[in-house]
Amino acid sequence: MLQVERSGHGPDMTLFQPFLVLHIATGMAAVLVGFAPLLTAKGSRAHRLWGRAFVVLMTTLLACAWVMTALRFNTYFLALSATASLTLFSGVRMLGRKRPDVRPQDRARPLDWAATFGALGIGVWVLALIALGRSDGPPVVSAALAYGALSVAAWDLWRFLRPRDWPFSPDLWRYEHLVKMLSAHAAVLSAFSGNFLTFLPQPWSQLWPTVLFQSMAVIWTATLILRRRALQA
Repeated sequence: MLQVERSGHGPDMTLFQPFLVLHIATGMAAVLVGFAPLLTAKGSRAHRLWGRAFVVLMTTLLACAWVMTALRFNTYFLALSATASLTLFSGVRMLGRKRPDVRPQDRARPLDWAATFGALGIGVWVLALIALGRSDGPPVVSAALAYGALSVAAWDLWRFLRPRDWPFSPDLWRYEHLVKMLSAHAAVLSAFSGNFLTFLPQPWSQLWPTVLFQSMAVIWTATLILRRRALQA
């Protein structure tokens, strides 16, 4: 969810307000629903159903975010929308591109390239605006989000260009899906925290979900890798 100024009048406010209401409603629902896939057995019917519900909510939320960003440009809005969009999109696309080493149809498509280069360009743009002193959002948080978009984009470009190279494994898709969906959930939780948990100091009111979820992703992925190696030993 985006932090927004709620004052103002005119045609842009008339367009902005309905998207804001829908954005907030789906954002709050996504914060709650996003925990369900984490708590259900991976690959189970419940996991898939809750995962789809989370994706629908996030897609609606992000569509509203892009419209709102177009109506009222803000570097923080832009960086958050780009990072959350790429992690969600790439995290879902991984499910249909599990084995690029043996199936050419599982390799990146033009849509994957376009989304990745789009997020890469936005990340560079946001960092340039911050460096020029033209950032109209919290610069620390905006920079962290921009670097997040650049990191995910750079990783995806490497995987697109060299699908069989390090660190490829038959289970890499599983780890990528986990990390990226956790990142998408962290993005909406960060916005929720920044809007409503105002008793926390800045910029940590917006950064703590990212730190927590990324740490969780690293530990969870490492656990899955070690468990698989133990089963194969």
